[in-house]
Amino acid sequence: MEALLPTLGLAAAAALLYGLLHRSAPAFALLLSLAAGLAILARLTAVLQGMAAGLTALAGRVDGVAFTSLLRCAGVLLLTDYACAVCKEAEAEALAWCTAFAGRVLTLAALWPLLEEVCKMIWEWTG
Repeated sequence: MEALLPTLGLAAAAALLYGLLHRSAPAFALLLSLAAGLAILARLTAVLQGMAAGLTALAGRVDGVAFTSLLRCAGVLLLTDYACAVCKEAEAEALAWCTAFAGRVLTLAALWPLLEEVCKMIWEWTG
């Protein structure tokens, strides 16, 4: 939680600078936004490492196929959301829509092994 306020402060400062630069130099504003996003993500490395350790411990206690599918889905959703935001910020609405659609398809693909396991369990129960 100690990283929350500096991270939000960085985001607010970047948003303010983005707002000032957007009209006069949109290319620089986009680069600033991307750099700020990467800086914010870099600040989260310690938190993400802790989460990865917790997820690894949790993975040892649950079914591997289901857990792997859910983790892949979470990763696809997070990366797709970020890519869509970048496309919208660059005012590439059609590309943002295509990215969102691709994310949905990839999420279904990542979920497929879990769906197969659920169907297999249902078929075993019903005879």
